Amino acid sequence: MSTAPVGVLGGTFDPVHNGHLRLAMEMAVALELAHVRLVPCARPPHRGAPTASPGQRSKWIRVAVSDEPRLRLDDRELLRDGPSYTVDTLASMRAEMPDTPLCLIMGRDVFAKLPQWHEWERIFDSAHIVLIDRPGIDCELDGAAAEALTQRQTDSHEALHRTLCGHIYTYMPPPLVISASYIRELLQRGESPRYLLPTAVLDDIMDAGVYQSQSATAASQ
Repeated sequence: MSTAPVGVLGGTFDPVHNGHLRLAMEMAVALELAHVRLVPCARPPHRGAPTASPGQRSKWIRVAVSDEPRLRLDDRELLRDGPSYTVDTLASMRAEMPDTPLCLIMGRDVFAKLPQWHEWERIFDSAHIVLIDRPGIDCELDGAAAEALTQRQTDSHEALHRTLCGHIYTYMPPPLVISASYIRELLQRGESPRYLLPTAVLDDIMDAGVYQSQSATAASQ
């Protein structure tokens, strides 16, 4: 293929933070991607609804990536009715970019549950999977997930460039442990999560009072 792959990083982004952004940048550089699309989920089928609204979450991503051309917001799931199924998102991207390899980025813990996803095997008809392995995270794969890895794994990221879809490539990024749940906990306790997420995103969260408890909000005023 002559076209560089496009990375796809989905999630609730509730809120987007530096862990998300740094991982996306690592992928763009290490895998020589054209860019990485951050795709906020509207209605996650396998977890509770996000605290922040779709509009707030898309705004934060847009602000966070505004000065980085290798990272982009893709809000198609927020604009689509019904549950946010990854297979549908990738199929719509494939229709728009028929000659561009797509690389769906996910952690090993997420990949272990992939067989529970809606029409999960069709994902490989549209995209490769980049499997993120982090030191110290022990997540054994079994059943259909382990079988898919055995059948589709490649040791070369160049294979992601040569074909449109179907491979699994494992990548171990440098450790950077930041979680959206920890940021929400800090805000709910009235503590500062500064330097864990972009300053412009934190300022907007504080102005809107999205995650703060009433007592924490009063204490900060």
